[in-house]
Formats: sequence, C-alpha cells, structure tokens
Amino acid sequence: MSIKQRLLVFFAIVICIGGLTTFGLVKRATEAQFRTFVFSGDAEKAKVYSGILGEYYAEHSGWEGLQSFLSEMPAFVFSKLDEKIKGEKSFSATSVYGYQAISALLSDRIAVADSGGRIVADTSGKLLGTTHPPMHLAQGVPIMSDFKRIGTVLVGSMVDSTFTGTNELFLGQLVRSLTIAILVSTAIATLFGLALSIQITRPLAILDDAAKKIAGGDFSAIVPVSGRDEVASLSSSFNTMSGELRRLDEAKRRIIADSAHELRTPVTLIRGSLEGMIDGVFPLDLDTIRSVYDETMRLSRLIDMLRELELIDSGELKLTLDDIAVRPSLEKASSLFRAQATEKDIEIEERGADGLMVSVDVLRFDEVLYNLIGNAIKYSPRGGRIVLAAQREGDLALVRVDDSGSGIPLAERERVFERFYRMDKSRAQDSGGRGLGLSIAYEIVKAHGGRIRIEDSPLGGASFVVTLPLA
Repeated sequence: MSIKQRLLVFFAIVICIGGLTTFGLVKRATEAQFRTFVFSGDAEKAKVYSGILGEYYAEHSGWEGLQSFLSEMPAFVFSKLDEKIKGEKSFSATSVYGYQAISALLSDRIAVADSGGRIVADTSGKLLGTTHPPMHLAQGVPIMSDFKRIGTVLVGSMVDSTFTGTNELFLGQLVRSLTIAILVSTAIATLFGLALSIQITRPLAILDDAAKKIAGGDFSAIVPVSGRDEVASLSSSFNTMSGELRRLDEAKRRIIADSAHELRTPVTLIRGSLEGMIDGVFPLDLDTIRSVYDETMRLSRLIDMLRELELIDSGELKLTLDDIAVRPSLEKASSLFRAQATEKDIEIEERGADGLMVSVDVLRFDEVLYNLIGNAIKYSPRGGRIVLAAQREGDLALVRVDDSGSGIPLAERERVFERFYRMDKSRAQDSGGRGLGLSIAYEIVKAHGGRIRIEDSPLGGASFVVTLPLA
C-alpha cells in the first residue's frame, strides 16, 4: 500500500472516530440538557397544579373524588381564569398569555400522592392505589393546606422519565440534523485529507523518481525545493547528496584516468628500455639497468601512494598514537632534506616548539612533514629560504612550513589538496610531482582530527599550516 493510500485510510479512520465520538457526546449531552429542561418545565407546571390541588383539598376536606376532578380540571381552571381576568381593570395581553399557557398545561400527565405516599389520583390510571417511596416522591412538588403538607403532585417527567411524542419528535429531528452535520463535515474533512495527502506525497513521488535516476547512475537528477517543512529539507538534502555524488563520480573518473596515465608513463619507459636492450638498440650496461631500476622504483612509489589513498578512503588506515615533542620531529625532517636543500643553496631553519607536545602516529606525522618540506624545496628558487615553526594556539598546536617561492593563488588553495591536481598542468612529472602527496598529507592530518590550510608566507611564498590537537 502506497503512502498516499495509507494516509487516506488513516485520515478516514481518524475522521470516522472523531465523527462518531462527537455524535455520541453531543447526542448524550443534548438529551441530558433537554431532559433537564423538560423536568424544570414540569416542575413549574407542578407548582401551578399544587395551588389548585391545595384549594381542592381544603374545599373537600380530603382527596375524595380527586380522580374525577382531574378529568374535569380544564373547566375548573378556565372558570378561575375567567374570574381573574374579569376582576382586572383592563384585559391585558399578559392575562391572555397566562390563559393559553395554563391551557397547555392541562394536557400533561398528573399523579397525586397523599401524605403517606399512596397515589390517590393519576390521569393515566396506571399508578392509582400504589404506594411510592419517599425517594421517588422527592422529585415532586409538595401540596400545602393550612401550612401543612397534605400530599405531593408529580407532573410529566416526574412520573415517567420517557419523553412524550412531541419531545421524541424534537429529539429525532435533532439527531437527524446532527447526523447530517456529521456526514457533511466528514465529507469535507475527507476531501481536505485527500488534498493534503496529495500535497505530501507529490514531492515524495518526485524524490522517488530522482532516487531511481541516481540508482541508475544519473547523478544530474535534482528535485525542486519549495517551502520550509520537513519534505523541503529532505529535498534540499537530496540535492546536496546528488551534487556530492556527481562530484565524487567525476573525481573517480578523473582519478582512474589520471592513475592510468601516471602508471602508463613509467611502464612505457621500462618497456621501451627493455625492448631496446633486447633489440640491441640500448647497451646492456649498468647505467641502462639503473635507469630501468629508477623507473621501477618510481612506479612502486606511485602504487604505494595509490594504495595508501585506498586505505584512507576505505577507513582501514590505522593510527598508532603516541605523545611526542614537535621540535625533534622538525629537526629530524630538516636534517633529512638538508642535502637536497644545499644543492639549490636553500636555507632551512627551525623555530619555536620547545615543550610543545602532540598525540600523533609518528610515521604518518613524519610523512606529512616530509611532503610539505619536499614541496617547499621543489618550488623555492635557488638561494631561497624555508622556515619550520611550531607554536601553541589555545588547545591546538600549529606547525608551519614557510617557503620563499612564488606562492599559491587564492583560487588554487583548496584544489591543491585534490588528487592528481597540478597548478601548472604543463609541468613535467619530475618538477611538478604526481599530485598525490598533498592529498595524502591532507587525509592523514584529517584522520588525526586536524586540518591543513594555506596562507601567504612572510617569506614571500606559501605557508602550509597544520593544526593538531595538543597531547
């Protein structure tokens, strides 16, 4: 079942439950309120009957003949009302209204109990002669004569809790109206639920189509982003993922092409040299064999670099961390490159770092230093200068390698850490390198929880700044 269908079913269930619950609660509350209203009306009527029945008891000195009197009460009441109206100076509308109201009262069922609780009169005749407990009679209105309670009158709902035909008709109409209102509101809510489910599922359907394109290798798929809700956030994240996958795919293709190119060059040289020696074109002497050996070592170093990058990418690069002082590492790296620097008349200087400790994998940290110093020597002019410095900055250690070369343009500073990237693509491999050293250094520092950035050096060239947590 699709999300759209599940949402529709969910909305339908919620709407039905809400509608039925509302119907039940409103119906129950309405019946209770209507019953209270009817009972309060019957109580007012009972007060009127109480006065009439009190006069009857006083005139007859008891309840004798009351059953017959109740059937003849309309004529008695009307005569009383006529006398009252004739006694008034003016025939008011209030008198007429009272006359009509009393006439309406006479259609109610009336039951009268004596002081002992025995029913002495009942207009329906059903309860005549029966005795009722005080709890039941407590709902009625007392009948008084000479300041003494002589009985109780019960009218309508006080006698029988069931509604009369008129009341039942009213409640029936109310229930029908309520049912229609619930059905109409349910239909409207269902339509809104359908519209909402379509609004929610449409962008998800678009996301699904785009995801299928991504799965098929089409990383150019993007989805429109509208609004600020969770679906919009998901769409934005999907577009970011799509862009990153596209970038990684392009990088993968470029790496494969560059790797093939880098591997092809030494293999071609080795093959050409060996074929030349076999064909007698090249002499089979120590110098020729040494050149083949150099190309073999070059090929081996390239393979080692690619293997190291593969370990980093797969997360299999294992670090053995030790707390070391930075200064000895700088001195060791400087001494290893001093002969190479002397050939170009380049001065190497170490500064600071006394007592500065970092927690690193020593071999990997030395590899980073060798890479940065090797690049500095390669791009520094003859008679140039390189400064290795370290200092503490808060809870971080900053290791700087400054050179007096031509520097790195701002637009190139992020890209120099990409694999096989060279600022000057026309440079020969011997002078320009393979574009892997800085990538490996960047990933090693990142694996230590640090980072590398490039700044302008006070010596005029580039300054590679390695940031690492302190030990």
